[in-house]
Amino acid sequence: MVIKGLMKKIIFVVLFSSIVFSLTAQQFRIPPGATLIESTEFKNNGIPYMVEQRYRLSSGEILYVYYDVEGVSSVTIQRIEQVPILAIGENINIPGLPGYREFNFGDDRRRLVQFMKIFNLGFVDFWGIGREVNLSDNAFNPISGARNEFILLLDLYDETWILEHFGHYSSSKTTRTTQVVRLSR
Repeated sequence: MVIKGLMKKIIFVVLFSSIVFSLTAQQFRIPPGATLIESTEFKNNGIPYMVEQRYRLSSGEILYVYYDVEGVSSVTIQRIEQVPILAIGENINIPGLPGYREFNFGDDRRRLVQFMKIFNLGFVDFWGIGREVNLSDNAFNPISGARNEFILLLDLYDETWILEHFGHYSSSKTTRTTQVVRLSR
């Protein structure tokens, strides 16, 4: 009887904690009245790695929501590893061409690094090997004496990534670009 009562308590605690965890892990919600415009799946060598959903809000603004996904035997299973990343991306349309998607992180290097880590984006090292990003990488060093701005660009034609680092001075602007690669899992 004591063991049976103890088992019931353990099962109750496990079920209760899993329900609480699932409710707190999904704090992000699509605002009411938002209309799904498009859902796009990005792939690397045929394996999906990110789902982008675009919503039109009642205010007329476009909301971009990104989910990390895992591909299993060509069937995509959407899995939210943590609260979905909300990124307001700007479409750069080029007439007759796919264009770019721009993610402006301003001067927030930490947010940029976390975004790149979640989506397995990295840099190519001296030997041509892709490696994970680190906040101490040279590409993230601020340009001294300037207002810094980091923009990550996704080329919608071939799904390649580029990091642009702008240094805004009072009368000029400098630009550093860095190739970003998709790392294998």
